[in-house]
Amino acid sequence: MTQAQKLGTDGDPIRQMLFANQSLKEQAKQAKLDGNDSPFQRISDASKLVDEGKTNEAITKLESVFQMQPLETRIELWTWTGLRELGKKPEQKTATEVLGVIIEIPMQDGYDTLSAYADGSARYLNYSGRAIFWDKPDATIKNLCRGFIESTIPASSSAKPRNSNALPKSGAQVTLLTRSGNYVIIAPPQSVINSAAKLMIELINRTKEKQS
Repeated sequence: MTQAQKLGTDGDPIRQMLFANQSLKEQAKQAKLDGNDSPFQRISDASKLVDEGKTNEAITKLESVFQMQPLETRIELWTWTGLRELGKKPEQKTATEVLGVIIEIPMQDGYDTLSAYADGSARYLNYSGRAIFWDKPDATIKNLCRGFIESTIPASSSAKPRNSNALPKSGAQVTLLTRSGNYVIIAPPQSVINSAAKLMIELINRTKEKQS
């Protein structure tokens, strides 16, 4: 990676993917396909249908992704990003359910970024360029992810639509990932930061145990 693409920076493609808000065409471009039926294969097929002017067929193809359970949280979010792009909106009662959260905290030479998803997966990008990627099913990690997500609910009324994945210009912020799009809370309360810290510490400790 170049300095501009260093983990955790604005140009880092891994950080960008944490937000799961890439366009349908970009999703298809990034997808690693092996010829088997998979959520990304269906997303790629939907993108091709759009190129062919078959919007209704593309919507049907994307909606079929939800039948492929269990479904990773980010795949659900990417699918909804594609559906919204095609004019399909989620039901009102589930539109703003928080499926994932991302906190960005300023450090001495950059930002720490921590994301947590409802399926129990998590990502921690340290400002130094190091990272932890957690996808293994684990009850403790999943509970901490859920605690982090739920900690943002009391402050969610102050959230505004997030239209860019760019790092904040100053201070900490939290992004809520929902079926209706991403929303940001500027200067999140200490309770949110504390919940994030619990998850981050557990991820670090688990990584140290694995290395030892």
